[in-house]
Amino acid sequence: MQLRVTKNLFVVLRVVAATASLLCFTTSTIYAQPIPEPSLSQKPNFIQRSINYTYRIIEGDSAHPRKRLIVVLPIIAYKPETRWLFGASITQIFRLANDSITRPSYIRLNISYSQNRQFSTLPMFDVFTKNNKWNIRGSYNYTNFGEFYYGIGYKTPQTNEEFYTFDMHDANVKVAYRFLPNLYAGIQYNFEQMYNVVQQPGGLLEQSKINGYDGYRASGLGLTLYYDSRDHVYFPHRGSLVEISNVFHERYLGSEYKFVNIMLDARTYIHLWKDNVLALQGTMNFNEGQIPFRMMGVMGSYTIMRGYYNGRYRDNHSMAFQAELRKTIWGPVGIVAFGGGGTVSGTELGLFNHIQPNYGVGLRLKAVPKERVNARIDLGMGSKGTRAVYITLNEAF
Repeated sequence: MQLRVTKNLFVVLRVVAATASLLCFTTSTIYAQPIPEPSLSQKPNFIQRSINYTYRIIEGDSAHPRKRLIVVLPIIAYKPETRWLFGASITQIFRLANDSITRPSYIRLNISYSQNRQFSTLPMFDVFTKNNKWNIRGSYNYTNFGEFYYGIGYKTPQTNEEFYTFDMHDANVKVAYRFLPNLYAGIQYNFEQMYNVVQQPGGLLEQSKINGYDGYRASGLGLTLYYDSRDHVYFPHRGSLVEISNVFHERYLGSEYKFVNIMLDARTYIHLWKDNVLALQGTMNFNEGQIPFRMMGVMGSYTIMRGYYNGRYRDNHSMAFQAELRKTIWGPVGIVAFGGGGTVSGTELGLFNHIQPNYGVGLRLKAVPKERVNARIDLGMGSKGTRAVYITLNEAF
């Protein structure tokens, strides 16, 4: 069956792309004032000297700066499907050129093990070559965790909750070249395989016979195009990032299901005063064809629609937006307040109906001031009392 994106989808994409371009132009022209540096007139007290000493251990000093920085964070969480979860997140930050133009790169490894004897490993990387000519991003995830399934659509009741377990391999690589100032284009490859599925006999998932209910393999190639004018990749004060990408999953690439995915991610950052920023983001996820249920659009993650269980609502398409106010309150400590909304739908135009809210607050601690890397703790909340806590490195977006 030949796949095609409906006329309505292109109408939606054109409207969103035009809005994103307007956001980029407005941000870059109106908010171009320089960012004031913190005052150095006050003599640091004991606490500040202790903090500065700690940062010198991490970053080195002006005479001997460390070229490669390592940040280690614990992973501690409690979730019904895993019970207590423990692990570590190890990140190495570096630059491939000693200049003021080349952006920082990182390699990260997350490892966790749950009280239910479930294991997950997630290496990932985001690398910029000299003068930012190439940007190479990727991740690989192996997990034998379990999760809850609630059905398809935004109306699924909580009573649908059904637990199942599986093994999963998930890999994605993007390679992009900067051919114009701030404009990158490239290719991407995606592979996902779910197997060893154990579900409730006669349960909702088994009875649904939905694509991939007993396992699947998806393999696809696609293109990516993005405009990136952010002044920094980890904690931008100004600028925008707008990315549109697609992946075609075909049987000749080894995929068991034939479908196409289109993603749009638009972000803009507005410098307010001192080190305080208003960050805005909107995302859309469109899928057409034979879509495995775990590759549908979903609500909830540690980056957007925080507070919702990842996969609590899922359907062919998804949409979400959020705003976040980031404010430094003292030295290495900052706070954020965020809010937004999102939904899932079986049709493109249905994404503008039945939008569910999310909101929350967070604490920020400067882990590597030189590279604007923060450790964050977020409490996200949504409708019907849903909530979740997230502890990780770097901003949500």
